[in-house]
Amino acid sequence: MKQKDKYTTACGGLSSVIMIFLLSFIFINRLISIITKSEYTVKVQTIQSANPNYSAMNLDNFMLAIKLEDPLKEYYKNSSKSFFSISLHQYIQQISADGSKNREQLREFKLEQCTVEHFQNIDFQNNAYIEKQLQYYLCLPLTYELQLQGGYNTETLLYPKLLIQLCKDDDNCYSQEEIEKAQLDKNTAITLSTLIKSTLFSSNSTDDDLHQYINSDFYLQSNLQQSIYTDLFFQHNKVQIDDNLLSLMTTTKELDYWSYTLNDNRQFNRQDSNLTNLFEINLRINQQNQITSKTAYRLDQFISYLGGMLKFFTAIFGVFAIKYNLVSMRISLANILYDFNIPYQNQGRLQFSYDRLLNFIQYKINRVDELLVKLKNYTFQVVKLSHITRMWSSVSQSQKLQRQEQSQEQAEVTEQKITQFDINQFTKKLMEYKESFMDNLVQKILDTRNQLRLDLNFYVYILLGCSCFKKIWMTRQLIIQCDQMIKRDLDIITILSKIQQIDKLKKTLLDENQVSVFNYTPRPVIFIDKHYQIITEDQSRPNHLITQTNKQKRARVINKRIRFNTTKKFFKIYNSYLKLKENNNQINYRLTQMLGPTLELIFQKYHEIQIAAQIKEDLNKTQLDMQSKISEQSVGNNDHNNNNNNNNNHHNNNQRVDSKIQIHQYIKPKMLEDDGEEILYSG
Repeated sequence: MKQKDKYTTACGGLSSVIMIFLLSFIFINRLISIITKSEYTVKVQTIQSANPNYSAMNLDNFMLAIKLEDPLKEYYKNSSKSFFSISLHQYIQQISADGSKNREQLREFKLEQCTVEHFQNIDFQNNAYIEKQLQYYLCLPLTYELQLQGGYNTETLLYPKLLIQLCKDDDNCYSQEEIEKAQLDKNTAITLSTLIKSTLFSSNSTDDDLHQYINSDFYLQSNLQQSIYTDLFFQHNKVQIDDNLLSLMTTTKELDYWSYTLNDNRQFNRQDSNLTNLFEINLRINQQNQITSKTAYRLDQFISYLGGMLKFFTAIFGVFAIKYNLVSMRISLANILYDFNIPYQNQGRLQFSYDRLLNFIQYKINRVDELLVKLKNYTFQVVKLSHITRMWSSVSQSQKLQRQEQSQEQAEVTEQKITQFDINQFTKKLMEYKESFMDNLVQKILDTRNQLRLDLNFYVYILLGCSCFKKIWMTRQLIIQCDQMIKRDLDIITILSKIQQIDKLKKTLLDENQVSVFNYTPRPVIFIDKHYQIITEDQSRPNHLITQTNKQKRARVINKRIRFNTTKKFFKIYNSYLKLKENNNQINYRLTQMLGPTLELIFQKYHEIQIAAQIKEDLNKTQLDMQSKISEQSVGNNDHNNNNNNNNNHHNNNQRVDSKIQIHQYIKPKMLEDDGEEILYSG
């Protein structure tokens, strides 16, 4: 585009910079996240299975510790005897063909005193209170392995059972009478506390480690008159981690862990007069488990994400750009069709560009008027002096009295005469105006043709709500008026009406034959180059048509719009203006009125300057003639007849000078500021 600078604005550039900045920020930020693998796609799938698969508990992934509070120690004040018998059994239950359930003990484990080694991967720095209590708990042995599989009604059920019974048949046990006596006291209660090592997988963490912790909130309590049966359900969850950056390359890392929550338990109480079992706890596998898939954010996903974000921002900026470009298109069209009175700040005052221009032009015109008034006074003095000189030359030597009166009158004229210094000053100024008056004003008009733009400052002022709110409001009003004028001028009904008026005017001014010829417009031919020349195939025959076609200027359907952007074009208008003024009729008068008051007044004053310059030249000639005549009168009165002829010529010149003098008075504008230019003369 040859004029692409007209369609680029600071706001559009800022929008592009913002979009580039946002996309660059997103690109760099996400790319760093991909390289450092700090972002993952996590999917959690919950699976419900009626027959859970086989799973094992060992020291690495699970630990159970229990503590029993012996009520008989306080009751009998005896710390040497034991009230409990604790054991852990591994059972398998199978359903036979007839539907009966057969249970078999596979293994038995003896619990041992807990130490820190029983709870591997546990941070006891944050759980110091638990570490202090470990000596009171009994844990599973370090080499244990528990098997869990299936449900209660499945074909195979593997589960461990923790059994707490009354101690019997041992020297360290209480007697049956002591136990029965303690049972009669309803306030006697036994409490079982637990420490269960559970595992949690943090999917949002950058590392892939499992977080193991101790759950110490589960406990059971009995009053020595009932047996408590409890099922604890543990979820066996899995984690699948894929940290490859490309989708085509998949390497899955699998982890499994046991987790327990307080709600995953089931409890039954049974009254028993012949109490044997205090607590019976079954460790069961939960039918519900979770599979967590953690996939690293891949490069191909990043490219898709970047494309989506690009579309998103493009859509957002696109909506703004459509509205902005629609307004900008109308403003660009308005800048071609109209001139704007743009507000601007000048030394804290709000001023307008067109007001300033008119004040400047009015100031220059007033200075021209002052110069023309001085020239008129000077011309009247020269004319009056020429009359006195003519009368002086016609008086005889015998008329002394009349000569004295004429001498007195001449002295009065001499006193009122402008000095030669003043004459030289405004003569110099007149010549300066003659050469540069039109150029300066036209250049000033071209320089002050401010275009309306929605620049960056306009939006910044709106967002900040700064002190130039009045200027913003006026700019908005200009945009509204501009939009209304464009809608009015470009209304299709208005355009069709103008075309119909032109068609009526054509039929009114032209006859039928002229209209037929006028209506034909040859279609322009497009060549590969504007300097292309048609080649004559037959050089022996006349080729006037081809010659004329080659000489013809490449025409357009619509001629290029004339842009009045140079002083040379304005001088061309001025010459046409003078010709229209010479042939003053109604049409020419209307055409000159269509120039507008500013340009018409500039042309008028420039024409007056040209006339004043011509008058000054005529006055110089008149003065030279008068000086020559006075010199001739000092020699004698012999050439009296010749002097009369010269006086007649002077009279004719004076009449011609008087006829060219035109004086126009104008009122100075109220807010007119002097530009420092002064005319040196004295009145």
